[in-house]
Amino acid sequence: MIQKIFRSPSRRALRERWWLALAWLVLGAALAGLLTLERRDIELAERARLAHQASILQDSLKLQLQAIHSVLGELASRQASPAADDPQAHAIDNARLRAFSQALTGVRNITVFDAQGQITASSRADLIGQNFAWRDYFKAAKALGHTDQLLVCPPIHAVVGGWYLMLGRSIAASDGSFGGLVIATLEPEQLLPLLRSMRYAPDMRVGLMHGDGLRFLMVGEPGDEQIGPASTEADPLPAVSLAQEGSLFMRHRHSGRSISVLHGPILPGGRPMLAAIQTVSPPELRMNKALVIGLARDESAIFATWRTTAWVAALAWLLAGAVSAGMLLLVQSRRREAREHLRALAHKEQATEERWRAVLEATSLGVWEWRRSNNRASGEKEQHTSVYFSPSWKALLGFAPDEMGRPGFDWREYLHPDERERVLTELQRHLRGETALYETVHRVRRKDGSWRWVNARGRVLERDVRGRPMRFVGTYGEVAQDGQYRVWLDHLAANVPGALYQFQRNPDGSTGFPYASAGIEAIYGYPPEALLHDGAPAFARIHPDDQPQVLDGILESERSMEDWHAEYRVTLPGRGERWLSGQARPQRLASGGVLWHGYLRDITDAKREMLQQQETERLLQHLLNEMPIGLAMVDEAGRMYFRNRRFLEYFGWDEQDVATLEQWREKAYPDPQYRAQVNALWDRALAQAIASGGDIAAAEYRVHTQSGSERSVAIGGLAFGGHFLATFIDHTEQREHNDMLYKLAYVDALTGVPNRRHFDQSLDAEWRRCRRSGRPLALIMIDIDHFKQYNDLYGHPQGDVCMRAVAQALRRGLGRSHDMVARYGGEEFVGLLPECDLAGATSKARALRRAVQALAIPHAGSSCAQVVTVSIGVAVQVPEAHTRPEALLASADAYLYRAKASGRNRVENGQEGGADSDFGNSGFGQSGFGASGFGTSDFAPSDFGSRPGKL
Repeated sequence: MIQKIFRSPSRRALRERWWLALAWLVLGAALAGLLTLERRDIELAERARLAHQASILQDSLKLQLQAIHSVLGELASRQASPAADDPQAHAIDNARLRAFSQALTGVRNITVFDAQGQITASSRADLIGQNFAWRDYFKAAKALGHTDQLLVCPPIHAVVGGWYLMLGRSIAASDGSFGGLVIATLEPEQLLPLLRSMRYAPDMRVGLMHGDGLRFLMVGEPGDEQIGPASTEADPLPAVSLAQEGSLFMRHRHSGRSISVLHGPILPGGRPMLAAIQTVSPPELRMNKALVIGLARDESAIFATWRTTAWVAALAWLLAGAVSAGMLLLVQSRRREAREHLRALAHKEQATEERWRAVLEATSLGVWEWRRSNNRASGEKEQHTSVYFSPSWKALLGFAPDEMGRPGFDWREYLHPDERERVLTELQRHLRGETALYETVHRVRRKDGSWRWVNARGRVLERDVRGRPMRFVGTYGEVAQDGQYRVWLDHLAANVPGALYQFQRNPDGSTGFPYASAGIEAIYGYPPEALLHDGAPAFARIHPDDQPQVLDGILESERSMEDWHAEYRVTLPGRGERWLSGQARPQRLASGGVLWHGYLRDITDAKREMLQQQETERLLQHLLNEMPIGLAMVDEAGRMYFRNRRFLEYFGWDEQDVATLEQWREKAYPDPQYRAQVNALWDRALAQAIASGGDIAAAEYRVHTQSGSERSVAIGGLAFGGHFLATFIDHTEQREHNDMLYKLAYVDALTGVPNRRHFDQSLDAEWRRCRRSGRPLALIMIDIDHFKQYNDLYGHPQGDVCMRAVAQALRRGLGRSHDMVARYGGEEFVGLLPECDLAGATSKARALRRAVQALAIPHAGSSCAQVVTVSIGVAVQVPEAHTRPEALLASADAYLYRAKASGRNRVENGQEGGADSDFGNSGFGQSGFGASGFGTSDFAPSDFGSRPGKL
């Protein structure tokens, strides 16, 4: 096997191997590129995160340094004051220093030194009096002299134990020289939580360093924390300085940047790290030495996941290459074996072919063979087709052995024109693999031009890997005379839509189809031969819901020997549900069975169209019936053949009440005169609709319902053919609603007469109309006398009753339809009399006054009568272009005022002798207003104008 695989390859095999190797290398390069990009993204994300953490830590330290700087500066200034020479001033309040040290985060204690290095004050009392002039930080501060800088001392190992970082401010002497030092000692234990909070990975290191490179604090892996430059507090080792060439600290210092993200060992020779180093030196603090913070992560931990992914990808790449190479070698070996096997089969096939051709040529059957082959010798994909016709086949058509098969010969030209399409269709179906055998009966043309019926049969013997036919063998045989009729029958059945069939039911209940045309396969999905002796498969195709109906129909036809017909459904694989229509005539057999001769056809499209039409009609019927408007359909004979639910709800007239249009008109319009008017209007609208496209213009009619009520309905519709659809839209409620709104807007709710708004609009309209016609316009102002006293005496409810009675009396008193009385406000009314002169208006006003008094409504609080009375002012004017109706209203109001001033219960029109009163010259009038100097000649309309509240 190994030798077969690795034998000398062909050129094609070498090309395949080279292509596989190239694809494998390209895949490797792509994987390497993706992994490189992923590593870069990881590193960039880690750099940004480290820099962000360093920035946060710097901000925290900056706030602490500013607080310490501020406190130390205040303490240094206090020590520099003249009072500081006082011995008591040197003894600084230790409690205050302790308070400062406790308030400042990270500060252990605060100590004050004099110029000789002796501690004069401290938050720790045990340090007072000690001298630390020998300490390097004190020497460095004294050498600098007085300065306002924040002094950052290198980490020291304190006398009290432990490593500390000192921050100080110098104290100025009286002459400005160095006078001492204030020191804040940072507590490392309190700074550790801040550094720990910056860690987000177990391998992360966070450190705090002096600007000279000496490490003060470092937080690393658990158990690896350090305070100070040595490894332990108890046994300090020489200081560890990071200021070594090649270290990350020195690279950061040389860069000159405030923050650097660097890659490399923290100290030369150490493990590679990725670190963010930040210099902490706020300008406002003027630190003599900066602090440096560092955050670092182990490179191996950062890229641990990436390395795992890279190893997995590399192994997968190597494995894919090995598997692909192995598969290619195996496929090439199998392909080589297949070629050798095919070569052996070809030799065997050639020998077999020579034998069967010799046998067929000895028979009377004509044989023809069609073969397609690839030209593999040249390595091309070009296909060649060859056709072989046996001598018997040629003789059947009257040709000599050497007369057919020449180049360009096409056997299809010898098919009868009536059958050529059918024959070629059946052949193509078999070549596509749709039938197991090609078989047909048709005519072919002989050499002498005559036609001969032949029975053609054939089969595909070989197909390629794509299923295309590569070899086909067929035979021709003559058809006997008795077969001629069968051929004609099959030809007839093949050209009739559906299927002709015979169905037989035997006494034992078994069934079969003794004859079925080829169309039965489209009907039931089975070829005729499959149903010849057993009809059960066909019945199994019938829809389960329709099987009882079909079987009952067959049994009834068998009992009565009457024709069978049915419509039912079948379920076909790949085609779904289909509708069939069948009919057959029964014949009783001598065996006792029954043979039906019938015809089946597919009516799916027609049935679906019919069902869809029925569904559409049902839906349309539902929509019409549920429309929110009334609908009725009338045919050309005047019969109302449809009315929907809303129509019945509107009118109540059903088909028994009004079956025709004439009956509807008699019921809906009982008034003959109005009915004639409606008929003429509707007939005219219908004629216009027929002439103009069908739309019947809607008009509003008063329609009587079955209950006797009258509804206001807009009736329109649509004319089509000799029919029309009438639409009914009920406006009754809308009209009632409009009337209600009209009353709310224009009718006084208490009295029922028009209100002030209605009067104003009517006055403006009548003024313009009388101005156009040049006719006079009269206006009367009416006021109920002493109505306030009436309300006080009888109460407001009784006052409302009085108001309504007066309003109705005034309304009845105006006889003309276009005259108006309206409530003007309070107890005042106004009357509008178009085209009425002063005499007529005065007469009408006097009649109104008497009508109110005639009501005899008791009024014990009135000074002019014992009943309710009114005072009236009358004004008349012919409107002109330069005048306004307000002048007429002001005149009437002035005359009303005169009537009230003259004793009430009277009419005033501004004319001498025009006043009207039931009191005349009685003593009541003389003692009241008549003789008091307020006579009618003393007043004119211009003397009063309009009173407040009237206009």
